[in-house]
Amino acid sequence: MIIAGIDEAGYGPLLGPLVVSATAFELGGVPLPVDAEEIPDLWHMLRVAVSKKAPAKKGRVLVADSKVVNHLTDGTKLLERGVLAFLRCYGRGGGGTGVDGAAWNGLTANRLMAIFSCTNHELAAHPWYSPDHLTIPWLAEAGDLGIAANMLSDAMEKAGVKTVCMRTAVVSEKAFNRLVDGTHNKASSLVSITLSHLYHLHMTFGHQGLLVGVDKQGGRDHYTQLLLRSFPEAELKVMQESEAVSTYLLTEAAGRGGCSSPGRRTLICFREKGESAFFPTALASMLCKYLRELCMHNFNMWWCEQIMGLRPTAGYHSDGIRWLSDVEPHLERLGIRREMLVRSR
Repeated sequence: MIIAGIDEAGYGPLLGPLVVSATAFELGGVPLPVDAEEIPDLWHMLRVAVSKKAPAKKGRVLVADSKVVNHLTDGTKLLERGVLAFLRCYGRGGGGTGVDGAAWNGLTANRLMAIFSCTNHELAAHPWYSPDHLTIPWLAEAGDLGIAANMLSDAMEKAGVKTVCMRTAVVSEKAFNRLVDGTHNKASSLVSITLSHLYHLHMTFGHQGLLVGVDKQGGRDHYTQLLLRSFPEAELKVMQESEAVSTYLLTEAAGRGGCSSPGRRTLICFREKGESAFFPTALASMLCKYLRELCMHNFNMWWCEQIMGLRPTAGYHSDGIRWLSDVEPHLERLGIRREMLVRSR
């Protein structure tokens, strides 16, 4: 079976991109569970190489909610260490790297997003994301990262686990505002991107038996109509809908929608604080936050070069208001329209 997770970072800020990511793992010989209460525990299966709580001892990789990780000392470094360790194992089948060794030489933030099959929502239209001089790894030590990746690779091979998907959508301010204008609802914009990842996972891995953990979207408890619209060829069974968890089973018979299409079964679980229950959702959360941190680094580098004495920002509302008051007198000189810079909601 395949166990996957989807999460976001940057939904709330006033400035910077929204990032929505998905990760997935193949578990050899493990059947799709009857319900989401029987989730395989990847933290336990990979415990010799990963940790759910800090400090992660003996070279282990920390995999947890990105909000928790990022608030630790050296939090961004820990995010990078975890994401890049799994990237180095991406596609491994017992030896060799998922990403060609040459790809690590001179790796930059923009090239990294391309490796993650980044749906680049017009980042290039914003000059503050264009610089491509930030080399990767950014904060993590290359030697330590190599040790962590080797430990992780060995643990995954012994547990019969493979990383089969790490993908992301990075949505620029311009694209975010257009999405919100089109839906007239900020939450619906996030849901639409999440569903695009879910559709990719279902179509790619549903024939193997797929379990997907998703953090609840804007506090919703009911997803039936959204799923029916997104998967018109599939049969949908509502397993549970509650304030804590909403679970659905998507099934498609073999040959449906095309004479050679395989049958698919996807169990989808929307859960409050899904990062604490689903290992792939926690890793997706870390991937989102790490890529947003890279984007905000470039953002601040560019703006601080344009305006002498400008203090950097993380883009969240209160500090974003402070930052905008310092920047707005310079927008006309720089030829920047406010709607290219500021989230509409």
